[in-house]
Amino acid sequence: MVGSVVGSIITGQINLRRGTYKPSAVAGSVLVAFGMILFARMNGATEPNDVLVAMVIAGIGMGLLMPVYTVAVQNVAPARHMGAATASTTFFRSIGSTMGVAIFGSVLLTNYHRDFARGVPPGISQNALQAFSNPLLLAQLRPQLESTFAQYTNGSSILQVLFANVRTSLLHGLQVIFFSSAVVMCAAVLLNLALKDVKLRRSHAPEPEVPVG
Repeated sequence: MVGSVVGSIITGQINLRRGTYKPSAVAGSVLVAFGMILFARMNGATEPNDVLVAMVIAGIGMGLLMPVYTVAVQNVAPARHMGAATASTTFFRSIGSTMGVAIFGSVLLTNYHRDFARGVPPGISQNALQAFSNPLLLAQLRPQLESTFAQYTNGSSILQVLFANVRTSLLHGLQVIFFSSAVVMCAAVLLNLALKDVKLRRSHAPEPEVPVG
């Protein structure tokens, strides 16, 4: 979030002083793509500082990028359609973010369930494994799981294996998501390179009336 705020301030100053928004769009998409690549390279040995660097880079890139499209639309839209144009930008951004969360969430859970199932030791009942269907609840359900697996021979060791399997499965799912995001953002770099750069308007003077008839 700090990176995003900093990026927004920078892009506002650049756009105002240079009268153009395309450099911010290209630079922002490059930074976000680079941040996604750094995220995709994470593994179980990644240090917190490495994650922080990737977050800051991606955040600054998003700060540079997000205001650009609103400015671009408002810059070319006629004054009488300014509200509709701005609302349309916000609407499609909301639709895109909702779809993105749904798609990536499905990808993460699909990969998690598949990888987790491959690493389950034989002889474990499905009832005992139900709690692992939602990894977000495992911390709360751990006492219950310890009680359940106490019924098995070497139940404590089996539980530790399952928790390690959860970590590995989530890690692989996250890598898939960030790799996909990196591909999408690399495509966004190309799209922003093709973005039409219309010089920013310096006046909000009303448009001349067009005679009818």
